[in-house]
Amino acid sequence: MKQLFIAIALIFISFTSYSQEESTQETYPKLPTLNLQMADGSALNTQDLLGQPYVLHFWATWCPYCKKLQPALQKIDDMGLKVIAVSFKEDDGATPAKTLSDRGYTFKTAVKADAIALQLGIRGTPTTLFVNKEGNVIWLTNTSNPEDPNLHLKARTLLHSIDMATE
Repeated sequence: MKQLFIAIALIFISFTSYSQEESTQETYPKLPTLNLQMADGSALNTQDLLGQPYVLHFWATWCPYCKKLQPALQKIDDMGLKVIAVSFKEDDGATPAKTLSDRGYTFKTAVKADAIALQLGIRGTPTTLFVNKEGNVIWLTNTSNPEDPNLHLKARTLLHSIDMATE
């Protein structure tokens, strides 16, 4: 009987501590300031993006998994959540912006971002970061599945933050 009481008490305590964890606001890692060299020759500083959520999609032209994911990213961009493709680990002579354009995608492209990927600890493609309007990474994924429900959930979460700001 004593063991049953202890087991019930431990379960109660674990539920209590779990509910307290859920009630606290989550904290997300802050994305460091990045200076992206865009394919059109301009520069983009992520500090200039504060106040709006966005997606950074680290990819390479040779990556079949990136190619598989990119239609979903175009849909997200079309919905109003800015997607920035960040090309790294490219072969000599690669033309990332042209590759995306030839595939029918319109999101902006940063190039020669190997140092930035290294700074962030990104090794593989695709790696996609969802960044909220405060500049915090709310989700990092390596999925290549364009139907991944989390991909669309995180995009809707960030889009909802845009809607809330305009109301």
